[in-house]
Amino acid sequence: MENVRGKLTYRRGAVVKTLNFDLDGPAENDDLVIAPTISTTAPGEHWTITVTPRTTVKLLTAELRVPVAVPPSSRVFVNGYQTWTESREMGPRDRIPSLNRLARSRCSMYGDYEYVTNPGFPGRFHGWTYGYVRTEPDLLTLFGSLAEHTGFTLVTVTASAGRVTLQKECGGVTPTEPYVLYDVYVGTGTDRETFGRYFDLLGLRRLRTPPLTGWTSWYNYYTGITQEIIRHNLNALSDHEVPLDAFQIDDGWQHAVGDWLKTNAKFPDGMGVMADAIHGRGYKAGLWLAPFIAEETSDLLREHPDWFLKENHGNPVKAGYNPGWSGFFYSLDVANPAVRSYLRDVFNLVLHTWHFDLVKLDFLYAACRKAPEGKTRGQVMSESMQFLRDIIGDNLILGCGVPLGPAFGQVDFCRISGDVALKWEDRLLSTIHYRERVSTVCALRNTISRRHLNGMAFWNDPDVTILRDTGNSLTEAQRRTLFLVNEAMGGLVFTSDDISSYTDAQLRQYLSQFPFSAKTVDEARPFGEAWRLTLHAENATYVVAANLGSRPATINLDPGIYYYNGHLIDGREPLQLLPFDSTCLRKAEGNSVELLGTTTHLFPGLDVAHFECHETSIAFQRFDTARLDGEALIGVPDVSLRWTVNGVAATPERQGVHTVLRVPLARVARPVDSGILLTAAAPDKEV
Repeated sequence: MENVRGKLTYRRGAVVKTLNFDLDGPAENDDLVIAPTISTTAPGEHWTITVTPRTTVKLLTAELRVPVAVPPSSRVFVNGYQTWTESREMGPRDRIPSLNRLARSRCSMYGDYEYVTNPGFPGRFHGWTYGYVRTEPDLLTLFGSLAEHTGFTLVTVTASAGRVTLQKECGGVTPTEPYVLYDVYVGTGTDRETFGRYFDLLGLRRLRTPPLTGWTSWYNYYTGITQEIIRHNLNALSDHEVPLDAFQIDDGWQHAVGDWLKTNAKFPDGMGVMADAIHGRGYKAGLWLAPFIAEETSDLLREHPDWFLKENHGNPVKAGYNPGWSGFFYSLDVANPAVRSYLRDVFNLVLHTWHFDLVKLDFLYAACRKAPEGKTRGQVMSESMQFLRDIIGDNLILGCGVPLGPAFGQVDFCRISGDVALKWEDRLLSTIHYRERVSTVCALRNTISRRHLNGMAFWNDPDVTILRDTGNSLTEAQRRTLFLVNEAMGGLVFTSDDISSYTDAQLRQYLSQFPFSAKTVDEARPFGEAWRLTLHAENATYVVAANLGSRPATINLDPGIYYYNGHLIDGREPLQLLPFDSTCLRKAEGNSVELLGTTTHLFPGLDVAHFECHETSIAFQRFDTARLDGEALIGVPDVSLRWTVNGVAATPERQGVHTVLRVPLARVARPVDSGILLTAAAPDKEV
């Protein structure tokens, strides 16, 4: 890439100096040498820029300016500071507004507001670790840092100037040997090509667990959980034979935030008994903690004030404000040996005495609120995440409230959005431009825009689905869209609903997710506030059309035939979506005999484990976690032939120009010895 220009500022003694450099060759002076190394790694290049000191210097700032075309039709994505930060594709004239000054005392600690000056201009976007400019629906130029463990990388796109600026956090570093200032991948290609190469270069270990479904207590009960509430919901799930993977107890069990060795009075039997009860129902046991913070009234803060990060004036560093706790909460100094010893005791209790399998670790950004002299915040965050992985070992980690770069490869699951709200949008928090706000629509935008991470860096946690119609103001369409998008884009799908309160229709909708499997997204194309998401799972292609806006939307389909709710749709006809509504279609492959879909799964046909045809005899089987009855639609070539399905005669019928078989499906209640059950019910007469 031509015309790339860089600048390093540093201090030698009392003098601040600057050395400019580019990618064409070394730049040097009496103090240091800056040397670039460029290697081709299709599709794109791998840039490494090394600083070698000739005397004692202290690095201050570094920036690399890269020319990139940003035409008016392009889309820009920059990854937000941490998991909750609003992150979405934007047009070149959009903007990231500045946080209202009146909100800074309560909100600024959660994001990058104290680290970045954001003028809020149209066409100027900033983010962290990676970002891209998309010039065609499936063509983008990706910029990704490969070395967040040495310092965060701020990615700024200035659309009007046609420029991407990479600012590497290096202030305070005093190198004594060759120091890698930049380690960056720059690639132009399809989403799959560029992100595939990026994660290859990061060298992350393979994911150790399949995607999961689960239940969590937070979004229904919040801190009001009790032992009785937990048992009630555990019993409801078990009574309905819900094939979940994990059951998680969220905030509200502990003595105080920070006091993790004590259970409060609402859990008189203790957390070990709770974990045993969860295991007894066949689920993994999960527990929420926030290991790097303590609240104002905690015993930890009162008894060990020296364990906390300190401001220059000596007060503990604030990590946030939560009126649901005791007001402000504060950042522990994770480098302090006493803190590390305490956290080892905490996780030894949780994992090896109580026997929880999964820990949700929240508010992790607090570890790097302030870096000590000689270290960067990115380095501190990365070391803190490595420490957690080391002491947790092979148990599962769900990361939350964490800068994503240091979480790559360290957590099994990671939140990629802010919290889902009990309403579509919080207008007050939106008005003050708080990017980490609790908001359902923001969570959905993040879920779609951070789709590239799912199954690569970790399994994406898009936060919960809500199907209940009590205790929230979401409309039925909004709840349906939240459910569908999370199921389509997530690798960890939770709910907090009490399913014993569901109507028959809500229970059927909830059970339609099983069996659950992660989907691979082939394309995400915007249509105003609506999206067309093309994905595949189990060798089938699906289209999820989701309208996140308050106006009707029209979504064009690619040519072909699509299955929807027992009927076939011609792709030449556009889809019309009402406000906030969504739908899922299965695309026909065009085979002479094929499974077109089922009414028994949210993703039609995904509950079918095996399908085959020999002449006019069709056999297929369902997964043992299928929970609904309904029907399958099978496409066949000739209405005059006599067909059998699983040995039962089936009568062809015409649907438009197509010949199909309708086959009833019986509910699968429990697995049989083979692990897979026949899908077709044996009726008393032909179907």
